[in-house]
Amino acid sequence: MKTRLYTMLLLALVMMTGCNKDGDDILLRGFGASQLTATATDVVLQPSNNAKMVLSLVWDNRELLTSDSSKTAPANLITNYMQVSASADFATVQQETMTSLSKAYLGADLNKLAKDLGLSEGQAGTLYFRIMSSEGANMEPAYSNVCKVNVTPFTIHMNSLSVLNSAKTDTITHLYSPTENGIYTGFMHATAWLNCWFLENDGTIWGNAPVDGHAFEISTASDAWNCWFADGGGDWQVTVDTKAQTWSAANIKTVTLNGEAMTYDSKTQTWSLLLRDVAANTALKASASAWLYDATTRTDTYKEETLQLADTTLTAAGTYTVELSIGSDAQYHFTVTEGEKKPDEPTVVFPSKLYMYTTDGTTLLATMEQKGKGIYTCQYTPKQWENFKFIDMENNVWYGSDPNDLFTLSSDGSAWNIWFKDDFTEGKQFTITANLNTMKWSYE
Repeated sequence: MKTRLYTMLLLALVMMTGCNKDGDDILLRGFGASQLTATATDVVLQPSNNAKMVLSLVWDNRELLTSDSSKTAPANLITNYMQVSASADFATVQQETMTSLSKAYLGADLNKLAKDLGLSEGQAGTLYFRIMSSEGANMEPAYSNVCKVNVTPFTIHMNSLSVLNSAKTDTITHLYSPTENGIYTGFMHATAWLNCWFLENDGTIWGNAPVDGHAFEISTASDAWNCWFADGGGDWQVTVDTKAQTWSAANIKTVTLNGEAMTYDSKTQTWSLLLRDVAANTALKASASAWLYDATTRTDTYKEETLQLADTTLTAAGTYTVELSIGSDAQYHFTVTEGEKKPDEPTVVFPSKLYMYTTDGTTLLATMEQKGKGIYTCQYTPKQWENFKFIDMENNVWYGSDPNDLFTLSSDGSAWNIWFKDDFTEGKQFTITANLNTMKWSYE
């Protein structure tokens, strides 16, 4: 029994001696802190630099060496973390694992980071950046030098939404969300089949879901289509619900004031009514009948709706001209004039250019240059019975044809499409002229 015990002890001693021979252990050395550099010390953030790179930080990795010159240390042995804090002691940090030796911040990302760490809107505050390097869970990390950056954040209020034209180059109007709940609404002017986009204040652009048969469903996809109104002109109540990812448009057909029908002037985009001999403290209430188009009706049909528009009180007795129009807040407001108001001739603002578009507003056919005050021409090769419209992009006016005369222009919601007759040979180029002074157009 003793002989067996001595034999086992001897074998263990031999094995221990073999494992401790010189050169068998490979040791790592050189682990240490990185050197961190920032490209800026002061950054003032604003919506215009949301998508721009406003701050970049770069650092190095200390090269790990081994005790065996024939062997190299694994490149991924060290893990780096970007730590950011609003206090120099890094009591509270936001930490992110880094896969490269640099970090770039877009304006929107740095703005969110600053506000998440408690910096105040519109005031410069200091953010502290450092790199924490680790070579293992049970090893002490190494910390780089600290870079201090003064950052002035801002708050993006999601209380309004811009309605953009089909080219995304101009703002048609704004809709509003007072509680910033992602649902925007308001009244606006639009012509039949107007194409548009919806832009939120954080830069999110909503278009129509890019699938046939899904009108009034919105999407932020890169291949989204324009949104489009149904057939109808004049005033609309529009609601964009980014939570449900739908929108709707109710075309106002008639407006009544205390039960009396108001008259609509398409040139001034105003509803009016003459009230004679009204009593003092008469309450005025305006309501409208409308055709609602949404994701359940598409553009093929509509729902009939009654909308409450505005109310006010006439404090004194008398005769008044009461006008109702959409204000900059996308709501209806009264203008009350004592006596009978004669309609003014509206001031005509001529655009610098006029455009020929397909009737749905999606395809530009020609750009017309101004050859005289309110007179525009272009060269174009038409097709027989081709339909189109003239569009004033600067003032958001679509010109169609007067239903009683093909060559008379009309911006009224009841205007027809314009078309070329069959009195020419296809393939021939014509000069197209539109005269906004006489409201006539021609081709020759």
